Amino acid sequence: MPDIFVILAWVGAIAGAYVLLFWVLAWWARRTPNDVDDVVVGVLQWPVVVFLVLTAIIALTNRSALSDSVKNPVADVGNILRIGVTTWAVWRLTRDTILYYGRQLAKRSEASFDDVLIPVLDVLSPVVIVGVAAILMLRLLGADISTVVLTTGGAAVVVGLALRDTLGNILGGLTLLIDTPFRFGDLIVWDGVVCQIKRIGLRVTTLYNTEEHSDIYVPNSVLSSGKLANLTRPSPDLRVCIPVKVPDSLDTGRVKALLYELADANPYILGDLSLKLAAMKKALESLNPASDEARQLKWGLSALRRERQLDRRLAHMTALLDRLLVVTRGAEKGGLSAEERARIAKELATLDEYDEQVKKAMRLWAQARTRDPQLRRFPEDRKRLLSDAENRVYALAGHLDDLRNHLKSAGLYETQRLDDMVVAFRDWLPTLFKAVTPAWKYPFVGLTEGGIADMTVQLTVYVDDIHLEGFLRRPRVVTALSEAATAYLCEASSTISTAA
Repeated sequence: MPDIFVILAWVGAIAGAYVLLFWVLAWWARRTPNDVDDVVVGVLQWPVVVFLVLTAIIALTNRSALSDSVKNPVADVGNILRIGVTTWAVWRLTRDTILYYGRQLAKRSEASFDDVLIPVLDVLSPVVIVGVAAILMLRLLGADISTVVLTTGGAAVVVGLALRDTLGNILGGLTLLIDTPFRFGDLIVWDGVVCQIKRIGLRVTTLYNTEEHSDIYVPNSVLSSGKLANLTRPSPDLRVCIPVKVPDSLDTGRVKALLYELADANPYILGDLSLKLAAMKKALESLNPASDEARQLKWGLSALRRERQLDRRLAHMTALLDRLLVVTRGAEKGGLSAEERARIAKELATLDEYDEQVKKAMRLWAQARTRDPQLRRFPEDRKRLLSDAENRVYALAGHLDDLRNHLKSAGLYETQRLDDMVVAFRDWLPTLFKAVTPAWKYPFVGLTEGGIADMTVQLTVYVDDIHLEGFLRRPRVVTALSEAATAYLCEASSTISTAA
């Protein structure tokens, strides 16, 4: 019989662990600002207590006067149960912390590999954890692991030959993970159909058919070896060409001017912001203020003003980064002195003050975009616009934090790379934070191959963010613009004929 003091010691240890986990640490976790510690403490409470109880049973049994025929089975069963409890706790911690917060981070991250990595880990992690636990249990029961490995290897060869296509799909999924050509939510053209990336599994990738409202399941081996057109990259706007029949009474110069004005007056077409604001104001003056077209133009004017304000803020921040770059490059020669660090820190402080204005401008622009009359039937699009803005703000804060931390703990190597970080940040702003529309995306009117005899011109425009409106923005805008162009030119032609 074990000593009574040993029993009391184990009871005290178990009771102390219970009080520590269920009272003290639980009280502390509830008062911390983040919820990671709440999850960790909540997951570990019962597994730790049960593990200590099993350990106490094994220890007390070994100290007792029972025969080995009783002690050994008790120890084996206890150890197997301890492995099981530990496996369960490790899996819960992996699922509720690493995988859960990994998904949250992947949504805000600019990288695309984590969007694929997290679902793959979600599938593989329980297999690995349970596999390790099974090997430990087999070793505990006295099984020859080398024999098990050889048997498993032989079985794996047989299974591999039988499931060659399935393994090819799994390898295809890993290929998509390593060199992924898309992110979740991207629009791609697959087999002539516009589809959205919905899910990447170990064997198949799920695509959402935007034209027929159906799911398409494509084997990863086929997807990884096929030709894809990603409509979302490098930006979610899409180039479309609209042929327009020109009345005989209009010359091409007049036609081009009318079509440029019509395209600039459409809030869903990219272009020069100043020209678009002027064209939209002019178009609004000729409309009934209560009409749907007038409400749409009023919204467009508000959204474009917010966008112009954001562009100006970004231009100012880019100028601040250029100034910081000059200071950094001048200071890096021969290493950073205390005075040079202070100068760079002062420039960063100025950047920090302006940073909040940029964040505010981004949020105001996103809020203005959500008030689009066309998005009233698509609340998920409004949520996506706000979420996307917050992700960009989060990334902006991350870049600034990297600069601060790099300067704070800069050694000889880091100081020589400080200017590279500033350049990377400056280049990131107009590309991934908020793209400024380049001149080559402005509306363009050109003659078709038929020439002047056919009097047909081609209006080339970029439709903004084709994800929106249930993926129907592009056909809606193209149809509306084509009909408006025809009516606009016919009206102009009638006016000329009447005057003549």
